[in-house]
Parts: sequence; C-alpha cells; structure tokens
Amino acid sequence: MAQFLGGDVLESQFVRKQIKLIAMILVMCLALVAVRYKVESLTKEKKALQQKIDYMREVRAQMRRQYQESIRISRIDRDLDTIGVGLVAGPPYELKIESNE
Repeated sequence: MAQFLGGDVLESQFVRKQIKLIAMILVMCLALVAVRYKVESLTKEKKALQQKIDYMREVRAQMRRQYQESIRISRIDRDLDTIGVGLVAGPPYELKIESNE
C-alpha cells in the first residue's frame, strides 16, 4: 500500500508500457459518466413533457365537451324557434295558478 500511495507503482516498466491503455480506459469511463448524465437529464425532460401533454389533452377534452354542450343547446334553441317557443336564458321557475275561490 505504501508503494501505491508513494507513486512507486507508476515507475514500474509494466505501467509505463500500458499508460496509453490506462489513459484510454479513463477517457472511456469519463465518457460513460457523461453519457449517463445526459440520458438521465433527457429522461427527466421527457417525463415533464409527457405530463404537460397529458394535461393539455385533458384540457382539450374538457373544452371539447363544453363546445359540444353549447352546440347541443344551440340546436335545441334553433329547433324551438322554428315551432315558436323561445329558450329561457335564466333558471327555470315554477308557475303558480291562483284560484279565485
């Protein structure tokens, strides 16, 4: 352990012959870490975008339902106008018949 910490291992003939291989392995390890970080950040971004897409689809469906409801009411109003009955804009109310007894 003392040789390793002191740097004596780096002076050996075997290590000097393999220095290019060791450097290539270190570069590959750094590239692996960089690629993994990039993939992780892209995965997070994809998840956020998917959530936004899901929300927008939900909003679109809600707006479509409201639009369909307004079309239905417009058709009913148009059909009632053809027979001479108007569509009341306010809430319904109860008619009371007073008797003169």
